[in-house]
Amino acid sequence: MTDNDSDVRLAHRLAEIADTLAWEFFGGAPAVQHKSDGSPVSEADLAVEKALLAVLAAERPGDAVLTEESGSLGTRSSRRRWILDPIDGTIPFLAGERGWGTHVALEVDEELRTAVLSRPTERSRWWAVRGRGAFTSARGEPLSAARPLRIPSAPLPLEAARVGGFLMPDSPVEPVRDRMRWVESSVCLVGDLLEGRVDAVIDEGGHVWDRAPAALLVHEAGGRVDDLRGGGRLDERWLVYAADGVADGLAGLLRDVGA
Repeated sequence: MTDNDSDVRLAHRLAEIADTLAWEFFGGAPAVQHKSDGSPVSEADLAVEKALLAVLAAERPGDAVLTEESGSLGTRSSRRRWILDPIDGTIPFLAGERGWGTHVALEVDEELRTAVLSRPTERSRWWAVRGRGAFTSARGEPLSAARPLRIPSAPLPLEAARVGGFLMPDSPVEPVRDRMRWVESSVCLVGDLLEGRVDAVIDEGGHVWDRAPAALLVHEAGGRVDDLRGGGRLDERWLVYAADGVADGLAGLLRDVGA
């Protein structure tokens, strides 16, 4: 096994630990606090984060970590950084809804190398390795049984494109949603893009830990990741994940409306 394979297996183990522990709280009434921005953080979020950090401290003690609840941990000089969102979708998680899961990514020399995104209620997991592709597998399946993912690349008029998104209140996208086939909700919009059920996803105001696994997954599945400034930075206000055939049209529309 190469070091890279070891990292892939560790990323999957982190996701499994997170899914298992979060499931113990799901449907219950975990204690909730509110952060300075008003968003909720539950005892489930904190318990999952603590468990993941303990594994990384034991198995990758020299690696840095960026995680939603604790921020940046470890030495800044490390070439390697794990990026974690212990429970992505805390609000639906607390409401007993299905749109939550865990995000795990590994960055080496500021390049994303490994990513895992899970949705435990669906027993679904999407994962990618830089240069080796993107895949989907059911929870508990061996990695050898994973199915490759490929986002269709054929040209598609924007008005025919199925687009979903995570938008801020008063988003400039709101007035132009009728220029595309807007998808109102989903258990995992990025998973829908990877599996061909939508053609693009708009992310307004997301954080690095929200975006890191999705960015590598979409790239390795043949899609486009665009920050509307000609790159794919994860810390810009906007990020668009899209099939190649609709990416330019959608990004152009967003620039036109002032995104």
